[in-house]
Amino acid sequence: MYAALKQNHAGSILDSVGHTPLVPIKRINQKKGVTILAKLESFNPGGSVKDRIALHMIEAAEKRGELTRDKIILEASSGNTGIGLAMVCAVKGYRCTIAMSESASIERRQIMQAYGAEIILTPARLSTDGAIEEVYKMARQNPDLYYCTDQFNNPDNWKAHYLNTAMEIWEQTGQGVNAIISAMGTTGTLMGITKRFRELDPKVRIIGVEPYLGHRIQGLKNMKESYKPGIFDKHLPDEILNIHDDEAFEMTKRLAREEGIFAGMSSGAAMAAALKVAETMDSGVIVAIFPDGGERYLSTGLFKVNGEGEEEKVGTLRLTNTLTRKKEYFQSLEPEKAKIYSCGPTAYEYAHLGLCRRVVSADLLRRALEAQGYQVRHVMNITDIDDKTIRAALDSSLSLEELTDRYSRAFMEDVETLGVKKAEVYPRASEHIEEMEAIASQLIDKGFAYEKHGSVYFDVSKLRSYGRLSKVDLSNIDIGRTVDLDEYDKDSPFDFTLFKRVTLEELKAGIGHTSPWGQVRPGWHIECVAMATKYLGPLFDIHTSGCDLIFPHHENEIAMSMALWNQPLATTWLHSDLVLHNGKKMSRSAGNVVTLRDLLSQGYSGRQVRFFLMRTHYRKPLHFTPTLLDDAARGLNRLDEFVTQLLQVSSAGGATKVEGDDVIPTEVSEATEAFFGAVFDDLNVAKGLGHLFTLVRQLNPLLLGGEIGPQVARGVLEDLSRVDEILGVLDIPLPDPQLYSRINELVLRREGAREDQRWEEADAIREELAKMGIDVVDTPYGPRWRRKRDK
Repeated sequence: MYAALKQNHAGSILDSVGHTPLVPIKRINQKKGVTILAKLESFNPGGSVKDRIALHMIEAAEKRGELTRDKIILEASSGNTGIGLAMVCAVKGYRCTIAMSESASIERRQIMQAYGAEIILTPARLSTDGAIEEVYKMARQNPDLYYCTDQFNNPDNWKAHYLNTAMEIWEQTGQGVNAIISAMGTTGTLMGITKRFRELDPKVRIIGVEPYLGHRIQGLKNMKESYKPGIFDKHLPDEILNIHDDEAFEMTKRLAREEGIFAGMSSGAAMAAALKVAETMDSGVIVAIFPDGGERYLSTGLFKVNGEGEEEKVGTLRLTNTLTRKKEYFQSLEPEKAKIYSCGPTAYEYAHLGLCRRVVSADLLRRALEAQGYQVRHVMNITDIDDKTIRAALDSSLSLEELTDRYSRAFMEDVETLGVKKAEVYPRASEHIEEMEAIASQLIDKGFAYEKHGSVYFDVSKLRSYGRLSKVDLSNIDIGRTVDLDEYDKDSPFDFTLFKRVTLEELKAGIGHTSPWGQVRPGWHIECVAMATKYLGPLFDIHTSGCDLIFPHHENEIAMSMALWNQPLATTWLHSDLVLHNGKKMSRSAGNVVTLRDLLSQGYSGRQVRFFLMRTHYRKPLHFTPTLLDDAARGLNRLDEFVTQLLQVSSAGGATKVEGDDVIPTEVSEATEAFFGAVFDDLNVAKGLGHLFTLVRQLNPLLLGGEIGPQVARGVLEDLSRVDEILGVLDIPLPDPQLYSRINELVLRREGAREDQRWEEADAIREELAKMGIDVVDTPYGPRWRRKRDK
């Protein structure tokens, strides 16, 4: 069936295209009952899944008479399709020309050239789009010279997988597959397999794997970042999962080291997605398609042991810098001092979990820097005059000042509830308009800004480096959604507002500032530049916020700074990912906002919410559900119980078989150092907590069995106190020997009364302990006490 279109090339290497093996993933897959099979497309003769489409596109065109011997096969490729075409052309005797981006790995270019293909390199900044544009231009100008296979729009692309790949999976699994994972490049594999399995068995889940915007996973495409393939239909697959670069890269390395599978970046992405899908299944078989091999990426940093190929500096803080797209060792501008600016709240609503996550992430950064010995100066702004605050005030019975005062106070209360260390300065935008006016005037004087009809705008066309942070391509911008298109008359929709002329409604409400351009109010972007530079200078160490503010807000901040001082405002830009609720970004417009105060009203504590926000690495999306929050609360309760056990033993109030001084186990210091090692590696608290819970599992049986004495317990508590300088959630009180002695005495008296069946006396002692804030729990190991805590 799936060899129907094959030509007469018996005995050639092309006979080995397809028929790739399935191998089980054994060590990485820990989900019992679920089998994950990797389909190794590197076994194709050209080394990738794209050999399938290369052969099918050429042979189908030959059969239709569209491809003749006098034509040169032409295609745009990031590498693998080009290699496949070059290999097929070598066998069939066609000439082949491939256009590709300069950013593609060197190995893939060299392989194509080895097969005899001619390479046309297009600018790296244009990515694959530049190669597509070049190929289409060449095909239009010389239609008699070239046959453009046009993989992005050619149905023969997906048909190769409809006829071949899907049927192989169906037969290799004995018709017993439950889910298939396919990474999304030109999307032909995903489309073909989906179409075939809708016929074979609609119950089989087909999942596409898409990288996030701004990704570095070669061979994959985010459908919003560039030209969308014409063959792609987002409604066909059952689900599309987004995978972060770090997840894909780490999984690629694990496949090599733990499974012996030397695969490429997109295979790592597919494997990461397969693990996520496995967690949703009780049993079944998952097939993950691994598109190519890892040897094609050796010129990249993917397999370098220390990430960037430099000597690892143990214990030194490393942070992922959005500006460079690299994980870098932190080095402050001033010795032993670190300056941070964080985008704070817009004071028109209570803090929802998205804002809370940004604030907690900035707090973790501060604590990590302080643990490294830095003196930190942290500035977090409060936006109290912008479109949202003004609209909210005009729609209410409150003045702008009254409304923003209310929500600013509420934010400070929420900061305290979350255990966040207070910033040194919380500047309010409304108090810094003169500084903003000075910046706007300087930009006009330098030719980077202009006044029009009473408003002032930054002229984006005057700054050649615009897009440095977000890597945005203005030609692909959706006007009116990602830039601030409004009723004001700008020279270009890409220009952004520095000062807006006030409306009559605003003027009537007393909102506005007298400026050389008339009655105006500041735009959002200039506010942060003015406040950041006033308190930290024109160049500081770290700017933090959420990834949803990279463009346009932070890009515009950098634009002003580059125009004025030829500096990017901050040397490191740190962005936390979104909080998702019901699969969407948590936002007022989406109607899925959950505030900190909502959760407090439901009985959760600030500690529990903070712990929930920290459990997922700051650069990964955080999914909010009550179940996940409850799971975090249980995890924190485990740590609380562990601390209580240590407190009892440390005060000689727990049963112990240990006499005299005992030696602190090496596991304690190892776990502590591993925790800090994880935190200093890009604030990976999630990994650090794994080490902490491992310690809990190791020591709990020893504590309950009386095999740990007071000295060890006190040592562990000291180490946990160090850990909590980062976490800020553990409840470790200062030692109070008299209080603990009294508690232990009462617990022993109550136990004696229970043994003598003096129930009233036992109950009275329990009541006395309760008034001291102590609960008594009867366990198989005897009575244990614990301090009463929030939920």
